[in-house]
Amino acid sequence: MDKDKNALHTYLDEIGQQRLLTDEEERQLADRIQAGDQRATDRLVSANLTFVVAMARQYQDRGLPAEDLISEGNIGMLRAAARFDGRQGKRFVAFAAPYIRQAMEQAVEQQGGLYRVPRNVADTRLEKKRSHPLSIDAPVGGSQELSLGRIIADADAPDPDRQLEQGTLLAELQQLVARLEPRERQVVERFYGLGTSHLTMAEIGREMGLKRERVRQIRDKAVRRVCRLTRSTELRDYLKQ
Repeated sequence: MDKDKNALHTYLDEIGQQRLLTDEEERQLADRIQAGDQRATDRLVSANLTFVVAMARQYQDRGLPAEDLISEGNIGMLRAAARFDGRQGKRFVAFAAPYIRQAMEQAVEQQGGLYRVPRNVADTRLEKKRSHPLSIDAPVGGSQELSLGRIIADADAPDPDRQLEQGTLLAELQQLVARLEPRERQVVERFYGLGTSHLTMAEIGREMGLKRERVRQIRDKAVRRVCRLTRSTELRDYLKQ
């Protein structure tokens, strides 16, 4: 078990070092993929593997180990890469999300085993997770864009009217969070609702046994680190609100 955990941690560290792609790089890779360039497929998928990890967290109580969910999600992402048209104005992770989700859900159905959480209970939990902020499931006005939805009212919470166009900022935030220290990652995931329920500063403090002000300090430090890692001005502006 420890060996498996160490292998998973090593994998997460490795994929966390991958540089994010620009819109233009994704378009160029998509063209090369359509021409049969396997290296382009590898590059596109490798740059977005942390997004699969973020999605796997939504299925963590469905009976499969994290490494199995991630493996199945990666297969789904490969399928998406073969069909991706970078000139349709949609980022790859937004396009790939349904393929990743389908692969994980099929794996849960086929491999979940005798000890998985009952389907009705697991589905209820999953629906609750999908209904929270930073869900990639809610379309805006019938367009290709993806919405943050509403963030639970809190004086410290991000602006609930802020929308992340085409899931780009959501995808970048989920990827960059994987590079944070464990405690920083926990605070950011709870505060922004990444793969879990959005919590206020006070609620995070109670969960972690910390004072509210200490939670704020950890979040602010994590935000500064993310801002140094990203090239996205929009993501920096969103996090600094």
